[in-house]
Amino acid sequence: MRSEDQPHPDDPAGTADDPAFRRLLEKLSVDYNFDFREYKPASLIRRIRNRMQQVHAPTFEAYLGYLERHPDEHVPLFNTILINVTGFFRDPEAWQVLGDEIVPRLVAETGQRGLRVWSAGCSSGEEAYSAAMVIAEHLGDRARDFEVKIYATDVDEEALQAARQALYRLDAVKDVPAGLLDRYFIREGQAYRFRRDLRRWCIFGRHNLVQEPPLSHIDLLLCRNVLIYFTADLQERLLARFHYSVREGGFLFLGRSESLLTRSRWFVPYHVKWRLFQRTTVPAPTVAMAMRGLYEPHGSPALPADLALRPRLSGVIEALPMAIIVIDATDTILVWNPAAENLFDVPATAALGRKFRDLDVSYRVEGLRARVEQVKNSQIPARLEHLTFTRRTGGLVHAEIHVVGILEGDRAGSIVVYGWDATESARLREQMERLAEQHATAIEELQSTNEELETTNEELQSTNEELETTNEELQSTNEELETTVQELQAVNSQLATLNMELERSGAELKRLHAYHASVLSSLPVAMIVLDRDGVVRTWNPSAERLWGVRADDVVGRPLTSLPLAALAARLGEALPVVLERGQSQVLTDVPCALPGRRPLALHLAPLRTATGHIDGAVVAAPMPEAAAAG
Repeated sequence: MRSEDQPHPDDPAGTADDPAFRRLLEKLSVDYNFDFREYKPASLIRRIRNRMQQVHAPTFEAYLGYLERHPDEHVPLFNTILINVTGFFRDPEAWQVLGDEIVPRLVAETGQRGLRVWSAGCSSGEEAYSAAMVIAEHLGDRARDFEVKIYATDVDEEALQAARQALYRLDAVKDVPAGLLDRYFIREGQAYRFRRDLRRWCIFGRHNLVQEPPLSHIDLLLCRNVLIYFTADLQERLLARFHYSVREGGFLFLGRSESLLTRSRWFVPYHVKWRLFQRTTVPAPTVAMAMRGLYEPHGSPALPADLALRPRLSGVIEALPMAIIVIDATDTILVWNPAAENLFDVPATAALGRKFRDLDVSYRVEGLRARVEQVKNSQIPARLEHLTFTRRTGGLVHAEIHVVGILEGDRAGSIVVYGWDATESARLREQMERLAEQHATAIEELQSTNEELETTNEELQSTNEELETTNEELQSTNEELETTVQELQAVNSQLATLNMELERSGAELKRLHAYHASVLSSLPVAMIVLDRDGVVRTWNPSAERLWGVRADDVVGRPLTSLPLAALAARLGEALPVVLERGQSQVLTDVPCALPGRRPLALHLAPLRTATGHIDGAVVAAPMPEAAAAG
């Protein structure tokens, strides 16, 4: 039996080598800003083929055409690819270790600073709420005074909408221990809603792990069974981002299917079985020291004059993600690794063996040439922060560069220049500045709509206070403001639903009123309803015909004020008996307004409420025609 992830060799839909498949991924990246090119091909193809079968597209080429004709097709396609598989307390033993060992440790270390948790790939929110329960269990009564922020992110907007509602069916909470279910959920019919006070810990927002900047200063990062869908190269890059996100000494919690970290230099295992890892301190590479140890074949104290690279050193330098340049005492470039090619836009073939001063990068990067000369003369390392320069193609680059001298015996020798591209960080800072302006604008808009949103005033006030006190953290929490807006949209949706329910209730009342009126109109009996003060409450059409007075002129008026003296007198005698004693009465020989008709017989009965209280009287008189027929 073949694996589900392996395409059948005769399948017309194609394989990962199909040019149409690659064009499809390129289209999704360019048109919809979602890059699937580093997802595992076999799993990706299988899911896309599932969607293709639903729209009857036999090949990737045909499906590309279908996408062109149906621009909204990307939504169900993304929902098919981004399968949301989650649940409360997946792998309960792992959560037990988290609650017994890691959360107490993090709370003790963070102290008054509070706790920052990131649930990456949170789907419909079960993982984030599980973390909230574990933290609340440890804090106990301190939970109300301890600041906890759980950033829950995903790329699926529908899943995030469900997570924000915090409402789960019975089958979804079956794995929540009974004690936690009673403490942290409120029963609503056939569903359970997460407690509102702990719900405010959780901030839901859209975030693409692959394409968007990571959050920062995180104490605990949960990313369970997300990395398994990515290629090994992308996994390694994401681990580097996670290393940036998690503070020193913080923890990473992965799923049981993810074992890559057992070989990672970014994190060390804390509990291998349950995939709990702690962030390592990876210092910036001291290139000069590394070169001393690798250049010298026998541990001699001085570097060879020609700096002939050993194969293993060459491999290390080429693999390093930072740009490495080595310049000897004569200003000749000896090392120029691939990362330097990318950063400075100069190929190694054009740099190696040439004088550094002859390369345009020596003056294109402002201050670099001067720092190199300074380090040559003083042997004091130099650093260029927030550096900007222009590529040959015209693009602006932000970088951080270090210049370190290497001693050859007791005299100055070669110079090592190393650095990295900081464009993404600079872009993030600019985004944060724009976000701060948007934040200020949003506060004004929220204040102007206070009257309209009175039902959500408490939640908005808490959100405003949180936004004002976390302004310094906006560099890594831009999704918080977006989440607030989305919560307001959810409240508006609830208000719309409530309006619809009120409209349905109004329609039902109108129907019942019409039904009541039709019943009274259809009765061959004159029907009068009086309250305890003798005021007419009901006067049906048969009563209009019998006594010649319209209902509009009667209802709401005392019976004694009507031009029906005989009727009022007879009813005035019998009403006290009916109202005070609760006894029915029959009045005979009551005149009517119909000419040539015999007097009527009136039946009086007490009008009782559901509790038995007498609220008035009901008067009924059969129409003379009916009486005659009887």
